Amino acid sequence: MKKFLVMGGVSLLMPAVVLAADLTTILTKVQQIIGLIVPIVISLAVILFLWGLIGFITKAGADQKAAREQMIWGIIILFVMVSIWGLVALIQNTFGIRGTEGTVTNPLDKIENF
Repeated sequence: MKKFLVMGGVSLLMPAVVLAADLTTILTKVQQIIGLIVPIVISLAVILFLWGLIGFITKAGADQKAAREQMIWGIIILFVMVSIWGLVALIQNTFGIRGTEGTVTNPLDKIENF
């Protein structure tokens, strides 16, 4: 297991060595990828919640319990995503971290500009 982790870490750093990319470039790319993933995950959580809501309204009995659990998980996912987003913004504002890189932006802006 330890060899697997070491080889995985080395293989993750290989592009930086071969392409002579610095850490800032790599972190910027990771930030761009995360910036694209966040709106997708939030959208999926909203869809999960709405799917559970529709199932809760249209079904009765045991299926209604499953739909309620689906709605609860959708709310939990949304809460966790927005909480982490808020914590990062709070840390940025507390320590005065500003600039074009590393700032928390509204993920819906990417969808509107798309």
